[in-house]
Amino acid sequence: MHPAPLPIVSDSTRRGFLAATAVGAAAFAITLTLGNSLRAWQALLVNFLFFGGLAQAGVVISAIMQVTSSRWGRALKRTAEATSAFLPVSFLLLLILLAGTADWLPWVDEPVESKQAWLNVPFLVVRQVAGFFILSGLSLLYVGHSLRPDIGQLDESGAEPATGLSRRLIANWRGLNAEREASQRIQNRLAPAILIAYAWVFTLIAFDFVMSLDPHWFSTLAGGYYFIGNLFIGFAFLSVVAVWSRNRLDLSKYIGANQLHDVGKLLFGFCILWAYLFWSQYLVIWYGDLPEETEFIYHRMHGAWAPVAWTVFAMVFVVPFLVLLSRRVKTSARGLTTIALVGFAGMWLERFILVSPSLWHDEGVPLGLIELLVTLGTAGLFGWCYTTFLRTFPVLPTSDPRLAPASAHPAAHVLHAE
Repeated sequence: MHPAPLPIVSDSTRRGFLAATAVGAAAFAITLTLGNSLRAWQALLVNFLFFGGLAQAGVVISAIMQVTSSRWGRALKRTAEATSAFLPVSFLLLLILLAGTADWLPWVDEPVESKQAWLNVPFLVVRQVAGFFILSGLSLLYVGHSLRPDIGQLDESGAEPATGLSRRLIANWRGLNAEREASQRIQNRLAPAILIAYAWVFTLIAFDFVMSLDPHWFSTLAGGYYFIGNLFIGFAFLSVVAVWSRNRLDLSKYIGANQLHDVGKLLFGFCILWAYLFWSQYLVIWYGDLPEETEFIYHRMHGAWAPVAWTVFAMVFVVPFLVLLSRRVKTSARGLTTIALVGFAGMWLERFILVSPSLWHDEGVPLGLIELLVTLGTAGLFGWCYTTFLRTFPVLPTSDPRLAPASAHPAAHVLHAE
């Protein structure tokens, strides 16, 4: 039996999410029509890159667990997949951004002749919409097959009769054993396809929504740097959710100190991988010393942007690296949550500094009330979508053959001995 999903969050908290969404939408609309429209567009773009990346990262993390047949994080598999509830909103944000390309994409008014075959609005819209449908379609199909045996099991036993979308997900139910085998077989086929599509589609996003903002700059590493950063965001979020779900959702039987230790190690590893990719890109640009390449880095590391750049490096790499060297921090609910939140916030700033210096040509750093409100609104909508998923579907993948109690973790005796 999976634990009762209520109360995941209170109704008042969910109303707060919607209120934040309304405030953010109003701030965007008002700034777009009456204020500085460029700030409104760049704030929306930063949050699309951040929260849209997080929405996909959760499914990718689940797919990685499936491909590697990992057992340590099976209790967190569903809470990772829950980020997929934001994918329809990501598509809406994408459409809004594509509709406003003339207001924020510099190459629309000042085309680059040598790159016009790629940098033109019709082709941009086609490849972005097609890429979104391919990746999101695979992701939602994967999540649906992951959910199906758990929903059917609860419906079959009478514990929680399926209604609405859950009822449609278990159409033509064939019995638990058959459905469990079919679910694993289909997930095993879809997971590698999701990983390949993720690398491809998010490379396109990095090229179109980061690199093309400075159309004379180019980097073949920009795609990998961006989608690896998304996974860092995903593991930071999963670290916080691991602690929250263990307490709030009463999953302590399945999520113990060993599971926190494992997700902490992955967070540690991805902070190093992010720094490695950053250094790999920086070193090549520095060594080549070509004006069309160095300007992108120089602009962000000098003047008003320098404090932001160093803050990003400290929050995303230096602090997580130094603190997560400690096993005690990785197994501490409070310590892991704190470091994960630092990295999470640092990655939002990293998305901001990727986008804004290419668009903003006035004095200072455009980081103020409008950016805060649009971010608050997007975060509120993400929170509402995420908790709606967890309220609607089983939180624990009880039909997964690799799910095991926390005490069955291979390293349990080591940590307990300490």
